[in-house]
Amino acid sequence: MSARIPKILSHLNVLIRDNDIVCIDKLRMDRNAFHILASLAKNIGGLTDSKNMSSTEKLAMFLNILAHHEKNRSVKVDYIRSGWCVSRAFNECLRVILKLTPLLLAKPNLVLEDDTDDRWKWFKGCLGALDGTYISIRVEAIYKPRYRTRKGDIATNVLGICDRNLNFIYVLPGWEGSAADGRVLRDAVVRRNGLKVPQGNYYLCDGGYTNGNGFLSPYRGYRYWLKDWQGDNPSPQCREELFNMKHARARNVIERAFGLLKGRWGILRSPSWYSVKVHNRIISACCLIHNFIRREMEADPLDVEMEFHMENQHEHDNINIIEASDEWTT
Repeated sequence: MSARIPKILSHLNVLIRDNDIVCIDKLRMDRNAFHILASLAKNIGGLTDSKNMSSTEKLAMFLNILAHHEKNRSVKVDYIRSGWCVSRAFNECLRVILKLTPLLLAKPNLVLEDDTDDRWKWFKGCLGALDGTYISIRVEAIYKPRYRTRKGDIATNVLGICDRNLNFIYVLPGWEGSAADGRVLRDAVVRRNGLKVPQGNYYLCDGGYTNGNGFLSPYRGYRYWLKDWQGDNPSPQCREELFNMKHARARNVIERAFGLLKGRWGILRSPSWYSVKVHNRIISACCLIHNFIRREMEADPLDVEMEFHMENQHEHDNINIIEASDEWTT
């Protein structure tokens, strides 16, 4: 251990002390934000130093795994640790981040009567936007039919709600990919300590959710998606289409939030070998750290690029990666 310590410290210094470029590339946040998160994790979350590993190294290892979906055997080589130490540090940091939920989860940002934001001033009393997204997951063969989406992927259906600043207000992971969006939302509303909508306020949602009771969806049977208003497409022809266009432009924030989330954390872009329970906790932790990064960093490097991408994204997902088959992975 005495011979390995200088190498361990040297590697850690390169990540969190040399420059922001390396820190953002490896850990998805600059040095200042990392040290603030390390302080919160230690003083509030209860992350402790072990005999041979500091809390700072544990947190850096945890963020590295989330950001790049690195396997245990790769991380243990980079950090010069045993696989057991890597696994223990990851699970400890995961518990600590979830303890910070009341601190990191955003509060709803109400649209006021005198709001001047061109996208949101039409929706007085709105608290944000909601949607569901699929995140790939590995399950046992007997459970695959339950987790199979309409596109044939094995995934979990995650309900997310964000404010207009792309910060997550509420996240509910864990539902099977075959579950309808409306069913997931009903579960979020009725469950203990679930989603609460104050009287007179509402969230924007797409046509897959029921209108009313705190949720405002677009008119059905009329143009809605952003692509329908771009290029040579005609402008709104009736009040229903005008409403749908305003609704789509405002609700697009949740699409951008999911895009930033998956762009930032590689572990959400491909199925991992963690259990379903742990993977759902990882999804929640990624959303919390996403909020933290947007709060503490002056400029989010992914934001400008993702804003352009999401403005031009249609209702269908683009193919941006080609994954190896299960046989090749095995």
